[in-house]
Amino acid sequence: MMRVTIEKAGINGEGIAYLDQKPVFIDGVLPTEVVEIELTQITPTYHRGKVLRRISDHPQRIVPPCPVQAECGGCALMIADVEVQHALKLEHLKQSLRKYVGRLDFRLIKPLVVNPQPLGYRNQFKLPVQTEEGRLVAGLYAQGSNRLVKAKQCLVHDPGLETLKPKILRILERHGETSFDFTTQRGIRTLVLRGFDGQYQLTLVIGKERVDDALVEDLLNLPGLTSVYISVNTVRQTHDVFGCYAVHRGGAKTLPVELNGLRFELSPMAFFQLNRHQAKAIFTQVASLINPSDVVVDAYCGVGAMSLMMAKTGAQVIGVEINPEAIASAKANATLNAIHNARFILGDAQDILTPILNREKVNVLVVDPPRSGLSEGMLEAIQKAKIPTLIYVSCNPSTLAKNLGVLQSLYTIRSITPYDMFTQTPLLEAVVHLTLKTNGS
Repeated sequence: MMRVTIEKAGINGEGIAYLDQKPVFIDGVLPTEVVEIELTQITPTYHRGKVLRRISDHPQRIVPPCPVQAECGGCALMIADVEVQHALKLEHLKQSLRKYVGRLDFRLIKPLVVNPQPLGYRNQFKLPVQTEEGRLVAGLYAQGSNRLVKAKQCLVHDPGLETLKPKILRILERHGETSFDFTTQRGIRTLVLRGFDGQYQLTLVIGKERVDDALVEDLLNLPGLTSVYISVNTVRQTHDVFGCYAVHRGGAKTLPVELNGLRFELSPMAFFQLNRHQAKAIFTQVASLINPSDVVVDAYCGVGAMSLMMAKTGAQVIGVEINPEAIASAKANATLNAIHNARFILGDAQDILTPILNREKVNVLVVDPPRSGLSEGMLEAIQKAKIPTLIYVSCNPSTLAKNLGVLQSLYTIRSITPYDMFTQTPLLEAVVHLTLKTNGS
């Protein structure tokens, strides 16, 4: 047992103390707190510790409203007032920029855009299913484990999702469904539920079995459940929730959602932002940086939500996406909204950016990559292209800063706008506006 002071917060919301100049990562603590810990992992470069007793608390520590917050790990910052959460996220952004970009005028960082709904904002869940004492339960795996943590209600989910969850599980039980078994390759593996404005789309991720029409009919009788799909996934070691495809079994084929006056129809595997309100704010800002005379490439365009918002300015927009289902949805959404100045191309952006530039006089590139950031190939394609304006939409300050460190030789950072998209978690979104340097400056 030893006493340490928490010096700062880590990228996953954990606290960091130091012993013999080595960082000690400790869950469930905040900067300035003094705690007694025991070491649970010792390595040559870092340690991990477990809190035995808090001796002094951060002045804005709160009791988390979720009873399983400490077990789940999904909402690591729920122990702090929202203002503290904002400060910790901004400090992580600044630390990342210092590390990879070097000297940067932090006045370029605009005020953080606050999430007006710090609870109940997530419009989708993907929850693994297990059997406990003969009953089906759904929850989240505790961080770094295969132990399922179930909560009566997840407070960051849309309340409608949580209302439907137990009803779906009881119907599955009545029809004799069990949780997935790798030996038999049968059973319910994951519940995927997404919804907007009281309408919800369910996908049952299952093994090699037939789902009866009577089960589908009973599910569709639940108020608000408008669509049922199944997807087969029997792969043991995978990060993918869905199998290779989803099969429509009943109800509506798509889920409608409205965003900034545009209507989108979503299929189960099509990505859409989990916080619609903050997505609207981000897309609005990106569109404000576009002029009617621009020709824009929107890499990683998904179902075309941001592409179509930019097209509403009058600009010519070319969306690029590697997912065939997303591209099909993007094209359908353009037709649905009668937008004719946006077109969509299936492919990997790093491979087709140059061919596009050979045909089009592109002056704006928008990138919205996954948490891993831009690939080496995409960074090379951007450096080769030298497009005058670059807009980087990021969901990970660490990979954002790393990519900016590479791009800063060619581009000047004009502004960085952070967004609190996922309150209660350490995650932070940002929109970065960059322009190509001229005359070596």
